[in-house]
Amino acid sequence: MTEARALWVTRWDYTTITDVQGLVDRAASAGFNTLLFQVRGNADAFYTPGLEPWAGRLSGGTLGKDPGWDPLAVAIEAAHDHGMALHAWINVYPVWIGQTAPPTDTTPAHLFWTLSYSHTWDDWRVVDHEGVTMTLRKGYVWATPALTDVVDRVVSVTRDVVTRYEVDGVHLDLVRYPGPDYSYDPFSNAGFEAARAKDEGLSRAEWQRQQVTGLVQRVYGEAVLSQSGVRLSAAVWPIYKDHWNWGYKAGYSDFYQDSQGWMESGAVDAIMPMLYTGVFSSEPSALTPTQFSLVASDFLAHDGGRHVLPGISAEHLDFSGVAERIAIARELGSPGHAIFSAGILDDKGYWDDLAAGPYAAEATIPPMPWRP
Repeated sequence: MTEARALWVTRWDYTTITDVQGLVDRAASAGFNTLLFQVRGNADAFYTPGLEPWAGRLSGGTLGKDPGWDPLAVAIEAAHDHGMALHAWINVYPVWIGQTAPPTDTTPAHLFWTLSYSHTWDDWRVVDHEGVTMTLRKGYVWATPALTDVVDRVVSVTRDVVTRYEVDGVHLDLVRYPGPDYSYDPFSNAGFEAARAKDEGLSRAEWQRQQVTGLVQRVYGEAVLSQSGVRLSAAVWPIYKDHWNWGYKAGYSDFYQDSQGWMESGAVDAIMPMLYTGVFSSEPSALTPTQFSLVASDFLAHDGGRHVLPGISAEHLDFSGVAERIAIARELGSPGHAIFSAGILDDKGYWDDLAAGPYAAEATIPPMPWRP
Protein backbone atom coordinates (compact mmCIF):
# COMPACT_ATOMS: atom_id res chain seq x y z
CA MET A 1 0.00 0.00 0.00
CA THR A 2 1.26 3.46 -0.89
CA GLU A 3 -0.10 6.12 1.45
CA ALA A 4 1.35 9.02 3.42
CA ARG A 5 0.35 8.68 7.08
CA ALA A 6 1.56 11.85 8.73
CA LEU A 7 1.34 12.80 12.39
CA TRP A 8 1.66 16.31 13.79
CA VAL A 9 3.95 16.35 16.86
CA THR A 10 3.62 19.68 18.65
CA ARG A 11 6.27 21.21 20.89
CA TRP A 12 3.87 20.64 23.80
CA ASP A 13 3.81 16.86 23.23
CA TYR A 14 7.15 16.08 24.87
CA THR A 15 9.52 17.26 27.61
CA THR A 16 12.39 14.75 27.74
CA ILE A 17 14.48 12.52 25.49
CA THR A 18 12.47 9.55 26.73
CA ASP A 19 9.24 11.35 25.82
CA VAL A 20 10.39 11.81 22.22
CA GLN A 21 11.66 8.26 21.86
CA GLY A 22 8.47 6.81 23.36
CA LEU A 23 6.29 8.96 21.14
CA VAL A 24 8.15 7.85 18.02
CA ASP A 25 7.88 4.22 19.12
CA ARG A 26 4.12 4.55 19.55
CA ALA A 27 3.72 6.29 16.18
CA ALA A 28 5.69 3.57 14.41
CA SER A 29 3.75 0.79 16.14
CA ALA A 30 0.47 2.44 15.17
CA GLY A 31 1.46 2.50 11.50
CA PHE A 32 2.49 6.10 10.80
CA ASN A 33 5.27 6.66 8.28
CA THR A 34 5.79 10.43 8.55
CA LEU A 35 6.27 12.73 11.54
CA LEU A 36 5.72 16.49 11.35
CA PHE A 37 7.94 17.46 14.28
CA GLN A 38 7.67 21.04 15.51
CA VAL A 39 11.05 22.78 15.78
CA ARG A 40 10.12 26.50 15.66
CA GLY A 41 7.24 27.94 17.64
CA ASN A 42 7.87 31.68 17.84
CA ALA A 43 11.32 32.46 16.46
CA ASP A 44 12.93 29.97 18.86
CA ALA A 45 14.69 26.64 18.37
CA PHE A 46 13.88 23.11 19.47
CA TYR A 47 17.22 22.08 18.02
CA THR A 48 20.82 23.19 18.46
CA PRO A 49 20.58 26.89 17.60
CA GLY A 50 21.97 28.35 14.47
CA LEU A 51 20.10 31.62 13.98
CA GLU A 52 17.62 31.58 16.86
CA PRO A 53 17.90 30.89 20.61
CA TRP A 54 16.98 27.69 22.43
CA ALA A 55 13.26 27.53 23.22
CA GLY A 56 12.54 28.39 26.83
CA ARG A 57 10.12 25.51 27.22
CA LEU A 58 13.05 23.07 27.12
CA SER A 59 14.71 24.54 30.21
CA GLY A 60 11.99 25.64 32.60
CA GLY A 61 11.10 28.82 30.77
CA THR A 62 14.56 30.34 30.23
CA LEU A 63 14.86 31.42 26.61
CA GLY A 64 18.32 30.75 25.21
CA LYS A 65 19.40 28.20 27.83
CA ASP A 66 20.93 24.98 26.51
CA PRO A 67 18.74 22.12 27.80
CA GLY A 68 21.52 19.58 27.31
CA TRP A 69 19.83 17.66 24.53
CA ASP A 70 18.61 18.23 20.98
CA PRO A 71 14.95 17.28 20.38
CA LEU A 72 15.24 17.37 16.59
CA ALA A 73 18.34 15.18 16.55
CA VAL A 74 16.72 12.69 18.91
CA ALA A 75 13.51 12.61 16.85
CA ILE A 76 15.35 12.14 13.56
CA GLU A 77 17.41 9.23 14.88
CA ALA A 78 14.37 7.52 16.42
CA ALA A 79 12.20 8.05 13.34
CA HIS A 80 14.84 6.79 10.93
CA ASP A 81 15.49 3.76 13.11
CA HIS A 82 11.84 2.87 12.50
CA GLY A 83 11.99 3.66 8.78
CA MET A 84 9.84 6.77 9.22
CA ALA A 85 10.30 10.16 7.57
CA LEU A 86 10.83 13.23 9.76
CA HIS A 87 9.76 16.69 8.62
CA ALA A 88 10.80 19.82 10.54
CA TRP A 89 7.66 21.81 11.39
CA ILE A 90 8.22 25.57 11.33
CA ASN A 91 5.79 28.28 12.48
CA VAL A 92 6.28 31.13 10.03
CA TYR A 93 5.01 34.57 11.07
CA PRO A 94 4.58 34.47 14.89
CA VAL A 95 7.55 36.18 16.52
CA TRP A 96 6.62 35.86 20.16
CA ILE A 97 3.92 34.68 22.55
CA GLY A 98 3.05 36.13 25.92
CA GLN A 99 2.38 39.38 27.74
CA THR A 100 6.04 40.14 28.49
CA ALA A 101 8.84 40.59 25.98
CA PRO A 102 11.61 38.01 25.62
CA PRO A 103 14.95 38.67 27.34
CA THR A 104 17.41 40.86 25.47
CA ASP A 105 20.58 38.92 26.29
CA THR A 106 20.16 35.59 24.49
CA THR A 107 22.74 34.23 22.08
CA PRO A 108 21.78 34.46 19.30
CA ALA A 109 19.51 37.46 19.82
CA HIS A 110 15.80 36.80 19.53
CA LEU A 111 14.05 38.04 16.38
CA PHE A 112 11.72 40.17 18.54
CA TRP A 113 14.66 42.41 19.43
CA THR A 114 16.44 42.16 16.09
CA LEU A 115 13.35 43.60 14.40
CA SER A 116 12.67 46.13 17.17
CA TYR A 117 16.18 47.55 17.01
CA SER A 118 16.18 47.67 13.21
CA HIS A 119 12.69 49.02 12.59
CA THR A 120 11.28 50.13 16.00
CA TRP A 121 8.86 48.07 18.05
CA ASP A 122 5.75 49.51 16.43
CA ASP A 123 6.68 49.05 12.79
CA TRP A 124 7.26 45.33 12.34
CA ARG A 125 4.06 44.04 13.95
CA VAL A 126 0.77 43.64 12.12
CA VAL A 127 -1.79 46.46 12.40
CA ASP A 128 -5.56 46.13 12.02
CA HIS A 129 -7.76 48.25 9.75
CA GLU A 130 -8.45 50.71 12.57
CA GLY A 131 -4.74 51.35 13.02
CA VAL A 132 -4.37 49.30 16.22
CA THR A 133 -0.98 47.58 16.40
CA MET A 134 -0.87 44.03 17.75
CA THR A 135 0.74 44.17 21.17
CA LEU A 136 2.07 41.67 23.69
CA ARG A 137 -0.72 39.31 24.69
CA LYS A 138 -1.48 35.75 25.69
CA GLY A 139 -1.49 34.66 22.06
CA TYR A 140 1.05 35.06 19.29
CA VAL A 141 2.50 38.41 18.28
CA TRP A 142 2.67 38.36 14.48
CA ALA A 143 5.23 40.04 12.26
CA THR A 144 4.03 41.66 9.07
CA PRO A 145 4.48 39.46 5.99
CA ALA A 146 5.44 42.62 4.08
CA LEU A 147 8.79 42.99 5.86
CA THR A 148 11.66 41.48 3.89
CA ASP A 149 13.65 40.86 7.08
CA VAL A 150 10.95 38.47 8.26
CA VAL A 151 10.93 36.54 4.99
CA ASP A 152 14.72 36.42 4.93
CA ARG A 153 14.77 34.95 8.44
CA VAL A 154 12.30 32.17 7.61
CA VAL A 155 14.25 31.27 4.48
CA SER A 156 17.55 31.30 6.39
CA VAL A 157 16.18 29.21 9.27
CA THR A 158 14.83 26.65 6.81
CA ARG A 159 18.12 26.48 4.95
CA ASP A 160 19.98 26.11 8.24
CA VAL A 161 17.81 23.20 9.35
CA VAL A 162 17.89 21.27 6.07
CA THR A 163 21.67 21.61 5.75
CA ARG A 164 22.57 20.70 9.35
CA TYR A 165 20.02 17.93 9.93
CA GLU A 166 19.01 14.88 7.90
CA VAL A 167 15.36 15.87 7.71
CA ASP A 168 13.11 14.43 5.04
CA GLY A 169 10.99 17.52 4.72
CA VAL A 170 10.01 20.96 5.95
CA HIS A 171 6.48 21.68 7.09
CA LEU A 172 5.26 25.30 7.23
CA ASP A 173 2.50 26.39 9.58
CA LEU A 174 0.80 29.73 10.28
CA VAL A 175 1.93 30.81 6.84
CA ARG A 176 -0.86 33.35 6.47
CA TYR A 177 -2.11 36.61 7.93
CA PRO A 178 -3.65 36.41 11.42
CA GLY A 179 -7.07 37.50 10.16
CA PRO A 180 -9.06 39.58 7.67
CA ASP A 181 -8.42 42.89 9.48
CA TYR A 182 -4.64 42.75 9.03
CA SER A 183 -2.30 44.32 8.06
CA TYR A 184 -2.02 48.09 7.76
CA ASP A 185 1.47 48.48 9.13
CA PRO A 186 3.92 50.98 7.53
CA PHE A 187 5.66 48.34 5.42
CA SER A 188 2.38 46.99 4.07
CA ASN A 189 1.00 50.45 3.33
CA ALA A 190 4.13 51.51 1.47
CA GLY A 191 4.50 48.20 -0.36
CA PHE A 192 0.91 48.13 -1.54
CA GLU A 193 0.97 51.71 -2.75
CA ALA A 194 4.16 51.07 -4.71
CA ALA A 195 2.66 47.95 -6.28
CA ARG A 196 -0.61 49.71 -7.12
CA ALA A 197 1.29 52.51 -8.82
CA LYS A 198 2.42 49.88 -11.32
CA ASP A 199 -0.93 48.07 -11.46
CA GLU A 200 -3.95 50.26 -10.70
CA GLY A 201 -6.27 47.26 -10.70
CA LEU A 202 -4.39 45.45 -7.94
CA SER A 203 -6.47 44.91 -4.80
CA ARG A 204 -4.96 45.00 -1.34
CA ALA A 205 -6.20 41.44 -0.72
CA GLU A 206 -4.42 40.12 -3.80
CA TRP A 207 -1.26 42.01 -2.88
CA GLN A 208 -1.33 40.41 0.57
CA ARG A 209 -1.77 36.96 -0.95
CA GLN A 210 1.30 37.71 -3.04
CA GLN A 211 3.33 38.42 0.10
CA VAL A 212 2.53 35.02 1.61
CA THR A 213 2.97 33.19 -1.68
CA GLY A 214 6.30 34.92 -2.20
CA LEU A 215 7.60 33.56 1.10
CA VAL A 216 6.52 30.02 0.22
CA GLN A 217 8.18 30.30 -3.20
CA ARG A 218 11.42 31.56 -1.67
CA VAL A 219 11.55 28.79 0.94
CA TYR A 220 11.00 26.20 -1.78
CA GLY A 221 13.43 27.69 -4.28
CA GLU A 222 16.21 28.85 -1.94
CA ALA A 223 16.18 26.21 0.79
CA VAL A 224 14.36 23.03 -0.24
CA LEU A 225 14.82 22.28 -3.93
CA SER A 226 18.58 21.97 -3.62
CA GLN A 227 18.16 19.17 -1.05
CA SER A 228 17.44 15.94 -2.90
CA GLY A 229 14.41 14.13 -1.51
CA VAL A 230 13.47 16.88 0.96
CA ARG A 231 9.80 17.82 0.65
CA LEU A 232 8.07 21.12 1.37
CA SER A 233 4.57 20.95 2.79
CA ALA A 234 2.25 23.34 4.58
CA ALA A 235 -0.63 23.13 7.01
CA VAL A 236 -3.39 25.24 5.47
CA TRP A 237 -6.76 26.69 6.43
CA PRO A 238 -9.56 24.10 6.13
CA ILE A 239 -11.80 26.15 3.85
CA TYR A 240 -10.09 27.59 0.77
CA LYS A 241 -13.23 29.39 -0.43
CA ASP A 242 -16.65 28.94 1.13
CA HIS A 243 -18.36 27.62 -2.00
CA TRP A 244 -21.14 26.15 0.14
CA ASN A 245 -22.09 29.30 2.11
CA TRP A 246 -21.51 27.60 5.45
CA GLY A 247 -20.36 30.81 7.09
CA TYR A 248 -16.81 29.64 7.81
CA LYS A 249 -13.88 31.98 7.32
CA ALA A 250 -11.91 31.16 4.19
CA GLY A 251 -8.17 30.89 3.75
CA TYR A 252 -8.16 32.74 0.44
CA SER A 253 -10.19 35.79 1.44
CA ASP A 254 -9.84 36.01 5.23
CA PHE A 255 -6.23 34.93 5.77
CA TYR A 256 -4.75 35.75 2.34
CA GLN A 257 -3.51 32.20 1.94
CA ASP A 258 -3.70 30.97 -1.66
CA SER A 259 -2.99 27.34 -0.86
CA GLN A 260 -4.58 25.93 -4.00
CA GLY A 261 -2.60 28.45 -6.03
CA TRP A 262 0.61 27.16 -4.43
CA MET A 263 -0.22 23.65 -5.59
CA GLU A 264 -1.20 24.61 -9.11
CA SER A 265 1.93 26.77 -9.56
CA GLY A 266 4.25 24.13 -8.08
CA ALA A 267 5.35 26.21 -5.08
CA VAL A 268 5.07 23.27 -2.64
CA ASP A 269 5.14 19.49 -2.74
CA ALA A 270 2.14 18.94 -0.48
CA ILE A 271 -0.48 20.65 1.65
CA MET A 272 -2.31 19.36 4.69
CA PRO A 273 -5.69 21.17 4.91
CA MET A 274 -6.69 21.14 8.57
CA LEU A 275 -10.19 19.76 8.05
CA TYR A 276 -11.50 20.24 11.55
CA THR A 277 -13.25 23.11 13.29
CA GLY A 278 -15.04 23.71 16.56
CA VAL A 279 -14.71 21.94 19.89
CA PHE A 280 -15.50 18.26 19.53
CA SER A 281 -16.73 17.85 23.09
CA SER A 282 -19.58 20.25 22.32
CA GLU A 283 -19.72 20.03 18.52
CA PRO A 284 -19.08 16.39 17.65
CA SER A 285 -20.33 16.86 14.09
CA ALA A 286 -17.93 19.63 12.96
CA LEU A 287 -16.83 19.16 10.20
CA THR A 288 -19.41 16.51 9.38
CA PRO A 289 -18.35 13.59 7.20
CA THR A 290 -20.25 15.13 4.30
CA GLN A 291 -18.52 18.48 4.78
CA PHE A 292 -15.17 16.75 5.16
CA SER A 293 -15.72 14.96 1.86
CA LEU A 294 -16.77 18.14 0.02
CA VAL A 295 -13.85 20.20 1.27
CA ALA A 296 -11.29 17.45 0.68
CA SER A 297 -12.66 16.98 -2.83
CA ASP A 298 -12.26 20.69 -3.52
CA PHE A 299 -8.58 20.61 -2.53
CA LEU A 300 -7.93 17.40 -4.46
CA ALA A 301 -9.50 18.90 -7.59
CA HIS A 302 -6.87 21.64 -7.49
CA ASP A 303 -3.81 19.62 -6.50
CA GLY A 304 -1.71 20.62 -9.51
CA GLY A 305 -0.33 17.09 -9.62
CA ARG A 306 1.06 17.45 -6.08
CA HIS A 307 -0.07 15.77 -2.84
CA VAL A 308 -3.10 16.83 -0.83
CA LEU A 309 -3.17 15.12 2.56
CA PRO A 310 -6.45 15.92 4.35
CA GLY A 311 -5.87 16.78 7.99
CA ILE A 312 -7.91 14.79 10.52
CA SER A 313 -8.27 15.65 14.21
CA ALA A 314 -7.95 12.83 16.73
CA GLU A 315 -10.23 14.81 19.04
CA HIS A 316 -13.32 12.84 18.04
CA LEU A 317 -15.32 11.47 20.95
CA ASP A 318 -15.06 7.99 19.45
CA PHE A 319 -12.37 6.49 17.21
CA SER A 320 -15.00 5.80 14.57
CA GLY A 321 -14.94 9.51 13.73
CA VAL A 322 -11.24 9.28 12.89
CA ALA A 323 -11.59 6.01 10.99
CA GLU A 324 -14.51 7.34 8.95
CA ARG A 325 -12.51 10.33 7.75
CA ILE A 326 -9.51 8.17 6.85
CA ALA A 327 -11.88 6.02 4.79
CA ILE A 328 -13.33 9.09 3.06
CA ALA A 329 -9.85 10.34 2.16
CA ARG A 330 -9.03 6.95 0.67
CA GLU A 331 -12.29 6.79 -1.28
CA LEU A 332 -11.52 10.20 -2.78
CA GLY A 333 -8.14 8.96 -3.99
CA SER A 334 -6.04 11.08 -1.68
CA PRO A 335 -2.36 10.05 -1.56
CA GLY A 336 -2.58 10.07 2.23
CA HIS A 337 -3.67 12.11 5.21
CA ALA A 338 -2.34 13.73 8.39
CA ILE A 339 -3.59 13.37 11.96
CA PHE A 340 -3.49 15.99 14.70
CA SER A 341 -1.87 15.30 17.05
CA ALA A 342 0.45 12.94 18.97
CA GLY A 343 -0.64 14.45 22.26
CA ILE A 344 -4.31 13.93 21.50
CA LEU A 345 -3.69 10.33 20.47
CA ASP A 346 -2.02 9.82 23.84
CA ASP A 347 -5.00 11.35 25.63
CA LYS A 348 -7.53 9.35 23.64
CA GLY A 349 -5.58 6.09 23.56
CA TYR A 350 -6.21 5.63 19.84
CA TRP A 351 -2.79 4.23 18.92
CA ASP A 352 -3.92 0.60 19.04
CA ASP A 353 -7.14 1.43 17.20
CA LEU A 354 -5.09 2.72 14.29
CA ALA A 355 -2.79 -0.30 14.30
CA ALA A 356 -5.66 -2.77 14.39
CA GLY A 357 -7.89 -0.84 12.00
CA PRO A 358 -7.02 1.65 9.21
CA TYR A 359 -3.26 1.05 9.56
CA ALA A 360 -3.32 -2.75 9.83
CA ALA A 361 -1.48 -2.99 6.50
CA GLU A 362 1.87 -1.24 6.20
CA ALA A 363 2.18 1.66 3.78
CA THR A 364 5.05 3.33 1.95
CA ILE A 365 5.28 7.08 1.35
CA PRO A 366 4.20 8.15 -2.16
CA PRO A 367 7.06 9.31 -4.41
CA MET A 368 7.41 12.81 -5.86
CA PRO A 369 7.64 12.22 -9.63
CA TRP A 370 7.85 15.99 -10.27
CA ARG A 371 11.13 16.23 -8.33
CA PRO A 372 14.41 15.02 -9.83
